[in-house]
Amino acid sequence: MSMGQAIVLGIVLALCAGVQLTAAAQADDTALDRPGFALTVRDGSGDVGQYSSITIGADGLGLISYYDVTNGDLKVAHCSNRACTSAAISALDRTGNVGQYTSIAIGSDGLGVISYYDATNGDLKVAHCADSACTSATLTTLDRAGNVGQHTSLAIGTDKLPLITYYDVTNGDLKAAHCADVACGTATLTTLTFLQAEGNVGLYTSVTIAGGQGLISYYDATDHYLKSALCPDVACTEPTLTTTPDKTGDVGQYSSTTTGMDSRLLISYYDATNGDLKVVYCEEVVCTSATRTTLHSEGNVGQYTSIAIGSDGLGVISYYDATNGDLKVAHCEDVACTSATLATPDSTGHVGSYTSVAIGADGLPLISYYDVANGDLKVVHCGDVGCTAATVTPLDGTAITVGAPSSMVIGVDGKGVLSYYDATNGDLKVAHCADLTCASATLTTVQSQGDVGQYNSITIGIDGLPLISYYDATHGDLNVTHCDDAGCATATAVVLDHAGQVGQFTSITIGADGLGLISYYDVTKGDLKVAHCNDIVCSSAGITTLVSKDDVGRFTSITVGSDGLGLISFYDATNGDLKVAHCEDLACGSVAESTLDRTGDVGQYSSVAIGSDGLGLISYYEATHGDLRVAHCADLACHSAHVNTLHSEGDIGQFTSITIGTDGRGLISYYDATNGDLRVAHCAEVDCRSATHIAVQSQGNVGQFTSIVVGTDGRGLISYYDATNGALKIAHCSNSLCIPYHRR
Repeated sequence: MSMGQAIVLGIVLALCAGVQLTAAAQADDTALDRPGFALTVRDGSGDVGQYSSITIGADGLGLISYYDVTNGDLKVAHCSNRACTSAAISALDRTGNVGQYTSIAIGSDGLGVISYYDATNGDLKVAHCADSACTSATLTTLDRAGNVGQHTSLAIGTDKLPLITYYDVTNGDLKAAHCADVACGTATLTTLTFLQAEGNVGLYTSVTIAGGQGLISYYDATDHYLKSALCPDVACTEPTLTTTPDKTGDVGQYSSTTTGMDSRLLISYYDATNGDLKVVYCEEVVCTSATRTTLHSEGNVGQYTSIAIGSDGLGVISYYDATNGDLKVAHCEDVACTSATLATPDSTGHVGSYTSVAIGADGLPLISYYDVANGDLKVVHCGDVGCTAATVTPLDGTAITVGAPSSMVIGVDGKGVLSYYDATNGDLKVAHCADLTCASATLTTVQSQGDVGQYNSITIGIDGLPLISYYDATHGDLNVTHCDDAGCATATAVVLDHAGQVGQFTSITIGADGLGLISYYDVTKGDLKVAHCNDIVCSSAGITTLVSKDDVGRFTSITVGSDGLGLISFYDATNGDLKVAHCEDLACGSVAESTLDRTGDVGQYSSVAIGSDGLGLISYYEATHGDLRVAHCADLACHSAHVNTLHSEGDIGQFTSITIGTDGRGLISYYDATNGDLRVAHCAEVDCRSATHIAVQSQGNVGQFTSIVVGTDGRGLISYYDATNGALKIAHCSNSLCIPYHRR
């Protein structure tokens, strides 16, 4: 059975060996007014999660870099909440076999920076994230002299620039790279020649900043000792002093170093002679004198250590128990870690290698690690500072993740057509519903060259065929695909804009002239842009920068007003405002810009539709309090609007999508982040001063990346993402209020 054939929505697709279908009934059918099925589209499995490294982003959410063994890719997972019960997965580098020995930190610009090893070429590489979720990144090869780049470790220096230590396999040396800018486009490379007399050094490096200087722990493979080196300057041009904190047996592999609340160094590492977890507490910065403690000695324990300072000021160490195949945590009982309380957060199967620990915005440890038995990346969110209780979540590897994001429209045949992103393979896909309720669908991979399909938006052209705008993460371009048939079995893809990194947050509509009109975000310049197609298939387009003051243009949504001109809602990230741009001509060569809401941090996840009164109606997220809001435009150009809070219980209102129901009132789908639910709000009036709301799906973590349309049967049809299963799902409303509903 090919990907182009129709599938029943209750079937789980698993492309494990070729294309194989496995039936799976939905367990939550009891909530339906008739049996329903979930569209759980899982296109396969992979071996992912080795060499994981975790940090906490500027948004307070976990950001994890790791290696995809199956595809030889560098990947990143951006947690959707503080407990990381789900995450958005992105493949950052697919060129060759890349992504081993990752290390991640948040740069002074608030964006992730990742050092890693290119095994194909034997090079040290760096990825600088383009946004807080790291959906794409700028890639740079820093060192290609010989076989270099294993055992990388990255920290941000007092000069606000990344400092990377790594191993030179060819010469058996420890090296340092000091980046020249926050993105690490270039770097000063230094072989720490003072150490060359020591033999084969530089494995298991870990770097931290202490007193403004880099301090490096590493393993001397010649003498089999744990050693440390203090950099004399921010660039680490030459270590002024090396010390041997521990030389009792074969010690020092899997070292991890951090700076305690007392500004003293704490180093965790593995004692290979005895199979123990050990820790060194340095009594001064250069670590010429230190206290050594064996924290765990039962069985073979202590590989893959990672250390951080908890919110209580005490060390927290994640590590691997090789005897039992468990993930373990040691919580220090004093600043010097002379003793520790041990915990086992995960003992299911063979788990706990490649661990990395960070302290979350909630003050609790967050640990990434590898599940050997299943080939999965997993994360543990500790329930307390000592991790005696924890929540375990598989993030990647159980199944291919599809459906985030998705966009839906009703085709000329009256059936739903969905564009969506296959995060594992980096593909743009289309699902063409077989009936009005989307009880089955035909799936097609529309574009698969590079990492394409994020920020997709779909509409139907005047030729009756789907037109899809989306982001090409590999090249940083705005792309458009014109389908050759209603189901998009074949299509033509075109690059519309490649000036810098452009094309995120796309939204597409058909103008009054019958041509496509696309709003999108220019990442490089932080601008709102529009592309006006020159023909029906959008083989080329006129590009216009609409708003360039401040960082604007994220979360765009475009529609055509009752005056025949484009109306664009968007987010002003600099000021945290909801804004709108009203086009002054069909091609949107210029706009009138208005600020609709500036109360708090507002305007993310905006969606705009034209109400039955001919005026714009915009749903959006108020991030300050976590509320769903709506703005009803006062005139055609939306110079001002009446703002209402529709739902304020918990953190709700992300991923909004709005349409107008057959009763002439707004219908809004959105995500309840507090409960992990898909919800729908039905406006009580045309201007939506109030609304009724209901949870459409509440089992599992569901409801992100929603898109809502009204079908030819007059009922709402909602596509959304099931983060628990990594699946694209559909809900078909049974009436205008979406009560009851059928989940597909």
